[in-house]
Amino acid sequence: MPVTATRLGSAPLTLDWSNLPKNYELNIHSLQEVWNQLKTRLHPQDVGFYDSPIQPNISQVQEAAQLAEILIKKNLFTDCLFLGIGGSALGPISLLSSLQEKKTTGMRFHFVENPDPLDWKTTLKQLRPDSTLVCSVTKSGTTFETLAQTLLALEWLGKERWKNQFIAITDPVQGDLRDFATQEGLHSLTIDPSMGGRFCVFTPVGLFPAALAGLNLEEFLTGAKQVREYIEKTPVEKNPIFLLGYSFVSQFPKRSIHVCMPYSTRLRLFGSWFTQLWGESLGKNGLGFTPLAAFGATDQHSILQLLRDGPDNKITFFLTVDQVEDSIKIPKSPEKPDRKAYRSFKILENHSLQELLDIEYRATSLVLTRHARPHLTVRLDRIDERSLGALFFTFSVLTAFTGTLWGVNPFDQPGVQEGKDYILEALLQSSHSR
Repeated sequence: MPVTATRLGSAPLTLDWSNLPKNYELNIHSLQEVWNQLKTRLHPQDVGFYDSPIQPNISQVQEAAQLAEILIKKNLFTDCLFLGIGGSALGPISLLSSLQEKKTTGMRFHFVENPDPLDWKTTLKQLRPDSTLVCSVTKSGTTFETLAQTLLALEWLGKERWKNQFIAITDPVQGDLRDFATQEGLHSLTIDPSMGGRFCVFTPVGLFPAALAGLNLEEFLTGAKQVREYIEKTPVEKNPIFLLGYSFVSQFPKRSIHVCMPYSTRLRLFGSWFTQLWGESLGKNGLGFTPLAAFGATDQHSILQLLRDGPDNKITFFLTVDQVEDSIKIPKSPEKPDRKAYRSFKILENHSLQELLDIEYRATSLVLTRHARPHLTVRLDRIDERSLGALFFTFSVLTAFTGTLWGVNPFDQPGVQEGKDYILEALLQSSHSR
């Protein structure tokens, strides 16, 4: 009987794909060839995310931690205004959202991704320039949405505050943000050129705000490192990350929609990060999966009906958490002897919220299984830095392998670049017409 659930070595992560179809023939030679091909790219001169957990010069973990420590010790900042879009924001947003209870510095984070004037005004109303740290993130240093917000933030801060309250995170040598930070002598951190934007959670893009929040950067990178060690030691035909990619590609003609459905509020925004990673990396050459973010148990009351009885064109990715610090016991019914018993109240007695959430997940899984709707489960031991590092890294490798297997480049984004070119052209035309 084939193994369909595997713990990734010493990493706090288990993959269970027992409810995916097995109606394809596994070509082990093809798997090995694809992995060999991908590995020729996974090095600091091309694609660096795979080595970032083991090479501090790529992750820049020490530089991120040291700058965060300096700023925290000043005890001047109550808030961080974080400016970025896409890969420059989704990683840290989902990471900090997942680990809210572990933040120890008390700093409040405000992520502004969209150049929406109403959102900008609303955000600034909550902040004071004398106690706000501004962090501007753009890998290229030329992202118009982020630079527009940066100019507004600099004006709001006032030039006398720039040197102490502004951080640039960008390419080490190129781009307007790098030039500006260098010429003005501002604090800055670097994104290694080998790190693609949507993989940048393993650089100061993710590590610096995590350090500002008081999270354990070493544990986060250790989780990623443990997954990497598992991949290096495991034969390709036994590696569930590769087997999942093979299964997805085999099912693509029928099932091209992938639904990411965490059963944890803390992991809800991981679905947004996954949506960019999966869509931007693989949507090329007429291929690609359509990623959707859902949320359990809430979306059992919305999307489950579609998953069960709608078109059989979807695969659901469940994310669950095995252990929580406090499961929250449900109290007894407040009934009195002279009143009727409340049946639903009585049923819930002696259970906990975590137990109920787990039952909800298992119920949804069972519904899909009985109706032959494919799904898989990613189980985290708990929600902590190490588990999150393992989770982000696993999906990064899964994306890289699936794209390589499919014959698409999972590390570029020509469609995004074309959109940027049109934006530049429109801005220049508008400037000339004034």
